[in-house]
Order: sequence, then C-alpha cells, then structure tokens
Amino acid sequence: MTANYHTHTPRCNHAEGAERDYIERALEAKLRELGFSDHSPYLFDVPGYYSRFRMKPEQLEDYANTLLALREEYRDRIRLFIGLEMEYYPRLFSRTLDFLRQYPLDYLILGQHAIYNETEGIFSPRPTDDEKLLDQYRGQTLEALETGLFSYFAHPDLFCFTGDPKAYERHVRTICRRARELGIPLEFNLLGFQEEKHYPDPRFWRVAGEEGCSVVLGSDAHEPAAVWNPALIARAEALLSGFGITPVETVSLRPIR
Repeated sequence: MTANYHTHTPRCNHAEGAERDYIERALEAKLRELGFSDHSPYLFDVPGYYSRFRMKPEQLEDYANTLLALREEYRDRIRLFIGLEMEYYPRLFSRTLDFLRQYPLDYLILGQHAIYNETEGIFSPRPTDDEKLLDQYRGQTLEALETGLFSYFAHPDLFCFTGDPKAYERHVRTICRRARELGIPLEFNLLGFQEEKHYPDPRFWRVAGEEGCSVVLGSDAHEPAAVWNPALIARAEALLSGFGITPVETVSLRPIR
C-alpha cells in the first residue's frame, strides 16, 4: 500500500488529530500519496439543518487553506491531495457542487451514507430486508458514478441488506459491472474491516472479483494511527486474494471542474 485517499479531520465531528499528524504517519509508512477526503459540506434545503457527521459549509475554506499550506510545506516528501467524501443526493447535488467548485479541490470519492437524502431518506447502514430500498441504493449510486465526478466508490457495500441473497447479488452485480465499465475503483474499507462491521461484506467482494473490478484499499482514517496498519492491510489483501482481487496501489484522481 503506497497511497491512501480516505483521510478525515476533526471537522466532521467524529475524527481526531491534526492534519500534520496524519501526514507524519503517512511518512512513517513511506506512503507516496496521501489524500484528505473529509465529509463534504452539503447545501440542504431544510432551514437550519446541519448534518451531524460532516463539516459545515463555512469550514471548507479553512480545510482547503490548511491543506494547501501543508502541501507546500511537505512538497518534497509526499504528494498531498485535497478531496472530499460526498454522497449523491440528486435534488441537492448540483447546487452543492457549484459551491464546492469555488475551492481548490483535487477529487471526490462517493460515500453513499443515505439514500434519497438525510432529511427524508434512510441511512445506508441501517439493516433492512426491503428490496425496494436496495434498488434505490443501486440506482442512486449508479447515477452518481455516471456523472464521472467521483474518483472511486468508498465502502460500496455499506448498504446493509438482510433480505433475499439472490436479490442482493443481482443488485450489487449491476453496481460492480458498471463501475468496471466506467473505470471507477471500488474501495475495500479498512475501518469497517478492523471494527468488524457489516462491511466489508464477503458477498459483495465475491461479485466484485467475478466482475473483474478495480479495487483500492481505503484506510478511512479518523485518527492518525489508522492511516497505515500493516497487519490489517495484510489481512485485507489475503481476504481479497481469495476472491481473485489484487488491490491497485494508486488511483487516477478525477477533477471536479
């Protein structure tokens, strides 16, 4: 593992540690590239609503400026990228994207934490056996990938479906196949793996292997030590190898302009 593009900051309200500490951990690990992708601000249309797990719009300028200064400081030691982890909420996406484009962002990764959107939908990790909701997740994430704006799909198996296994396979195969066709990597999420959450889901990764998907390891680091965990990485690579998957080392980042 020579790069990590999934790194958070305290602005999301559930991470800790200064940006510099994440960078120093990456240098210790001899990573060549480190991307920060904290939870994107979103311009919601419900007055007074602020998401509890993302930075506020007024924090984005400080986020960008802090990382620009650090990129200059560390320019001879590591390549630093400024990104965001963002959901695709169709009604709100365009105006939020216009807002984000005012800042020097290098990339977006898709992290679909809710379907429809947070104020009128359900959160993806909530267990459900309702295939209609799984179909909505499939359709919404495919629409996101089709925009061409996301550099990769973070924890694509976040949706916790407990219903018909054949329905699950059918829907995730559609996601995996289209991601492969579009050249968009899927992230094997090391945070979920370490904490033994419902993801990474072996059912998903079996299909991803069968479909020949490009796969990247993502630390999803919410503390500096999590940027690089060699024992965890080795376990993840062994599991993926069983599905015929060898993770890629780096990702070609897609500009959002």
